[in-house]
Amino acid sequence: MSAILDLLTVAIALAIVLGLAFFSLKLLKRVQAGPASDDQIRYLRALPVGQRERLTLVAYRDEVFLLGVTAGQITVLDRRTRTPEEIAAEARAADEARTRAAQPSAAMRRLIGKTLARERPDY
Repeated sequence: MSAILDLLTVAIALAIVLGLAFFSLKLLKRVQAGPASDDQIRYLRALPVGQRERLTLVAYRDEVFLLGVTAGQITVLDRRTRTPEEIAAEARAADEARTRAAQPSAAMRRLIGKTLARERPDY
């Protein structure tokens, strides 16, 4: 029984270390990228229309572009100006995503607390 408990403890510790490494790499990538600016091209969505062809929506500054993407070329099919409501909604969504990413979930906080207190987590 002691060997199983030791193995479980090692597995939990490994999962925590791998989780911390994963989130640290995501945070490092975000910090290195710097703050979002209007000069960034943002991918919105894509729709496959063939085996190697797709329609892609991207936002750049205050415009949205509909691009036709094939294996050999990219063609601008349509472009429109983003409305102030769209820009504000995107900014709100980005702020909410940043605050969610900065706070660990309640389950993760309990797991970390129990692990640091050397308690067995109850799943």
